[in-house]
Amino acid sequence: MLMTNPILSDLWEKSRIALKAQLEQRPADAVFLEGSIAEGFGNERSDVDFVAIVDSGLEPATMPYILFIDGRRVEVRLLSTHRLRRELGQVRAALGKGRRAVARLSWNLLERCQRFMGALPIHNPALIRTLQAELGHEALGEAVGLWFDDFARQTGRYAVAMLALGESDYARAWIKTAVFHAAKSHVARLGEHYMSPKWLSLQLERAAVDPARAGRLWTLLHAPHDDGEASDAVAAGIALLRDFGVKGVSLAPEKILVGRGKGVTSWQIGERVHILRDRDVFALDSEAGRTWRAITFGTPCTTIAGSNGGVVAADRRRALIAEFSRAGLVSLHWKGGGEIRARQRATSAPVARSPLISIDGARLSADLATSVQLLPMPAERFVEAGLEMTWANIGLENAREDALGALKRGQWRVLEYALQRMLQTACMVALGAHGVTPQPTLEEATLDAIRLLPLDDALIDGMRELERCSIGSEENARNRLALADALRQRLRNLGGEPQFPASFDTASGWRGTIHAAYDWINLGAHLDARFPQTAHGGHGTAEEARDLLASSGA
Repeated sequence: MLMTNPILSDLWEKSRIALKAQLEQRPADAVFLEGSIAEGFGNERSDVDFVAIVDSGLEPATMPYILFIDGRRVEVRLLSTHRLRRELGQVRAALGKGRRAVARLSWNLLERCQRFMGALPIHNPALIRTLQAELGHEALGEAVGLWFDDFARQTGRYAVAMLALGESDYARAWIKTAVFHAAKSHVARLGEHYMSPKWLSLQLERAAVDPARAGRLWTLLHAPHDDGEASDAVAAGIALLRDFGVKGVSLAPEKILVGRGKGVTSWQIGERVHILRDRDVFALDSEAGRTWRAITFGTPCTTIAGSNGGVVAADRRRALIAEFSRAGLVSLHWKGGGEIRARQRATSAPVARSPLISIDGARLSADLATSVQLLPMPAERFVEAGLEMTWANIGLENAREDALGALKRGQWRVLEYALQRMLQTACMVALGAHGVTPQPTLEEATLDAIRLLPLDDALIDGMRELERCSIGSEENARNRLALADALRQRLRNLGGEPQFPASFDTASGWRGTIHAAYDWINLGAHLDARFPQTAHGGHGTAEEARDLLASSGA
């Protein structure tokens, strides 16, 4: 169907005029609308996402041009038919190889294909339909369903692993992620292919999913971390996984095996055990050293923790194995199922007691009298922490924009998700300011902030209240948003950076964001640093970030 909405048609015409120089150099063969508005979910604060198909012989940048027109944030992205055909072909080829190949597709690639397949044509719909036919909607739905199915299985297994290691809060967090993505897999099989997680509640309604099953999902997602035994929460989550069609997860801690970490070697110097993870060195105290020596790779973690003899208690051994896993010193495997492939990453502890990194670079320590100070971290880790802190700030502004749009439209489940994202990204800002890199996953952001940073009880209580809040009225929604704003400010203050431009509100706010990120991106590109992880497991590149900077002049 050709787009006939006069407001959107007018926005595209104004966008085309604003980008006259770029589009005259590379005239568009076709134009379409993609994203939440095209999918029928957007609200007044949603971005308007236009894509122009251009074939000029050069591969256009994947990052969009950012415009602010008539009070709306408009993104215009350029794609070539060559890239579209290549990426649609990658999805089709992965389907031909089976579930594991689909699971290895990056989130970014699969989402780009999905957004194109759900496009609303503006110009030359015949070309758009011809390109879409190279994959087909049925194949797309199968790929999206398989991708979420695999992710739900892996995160469900990781929840069992955290339970086996005595990490109750982490087990609760990951089982909630597992059932959320199992629900996404379920609605994909029912024709709801849009991958963005924040619209799950509306997809459940549109797909007419059994209300009782959806109710059990929301009950689990909103359950406080101190509500009953963690094993009961994991068991309830596994039951929901099965109801949503995800198999291969069971409440069997003995299935969790300890495997080798990648790039990890151990060295003893005198009485001290040292673990090398690539170029990082970890020193173990006596309990950690004893537990490390007791590990036989390929053995269940419950067996290692419960072995007789020794001076380290079983609970302490479990906690240390969990710490080894968080640091990337060991890997966790599911018996008969290989390494558990959740989003977990090798995080670190803060390298300073006070904020070390700001948007303007390193903070000088007031405790040191020297004018030239050596930072307590190598250059690559310094720039990675700065990039991640900057990206987390942008993510925080994006989540708040989502929250305002959901509040105005009365989309309470969408608002719940946006407030949770606000809290998680605010925690990542504070962690990044203290030099924590790589950043934890969204699932673990609040738990790691509580574990690693000097938070007072009132702040912790507010975080726990908000993270799984349930909203049922406008008054309740406004109160929760006010709480989220207060927590956001406190966490930013803790990181020593109380202000950040409103990235998604105005053109001046976006320019301020670009200026804040510019120097970090340039240094990251110079050092070939690892660029920040997206919410869903993909990674940006230095080239894409440079494209982002170039777009700021539009």
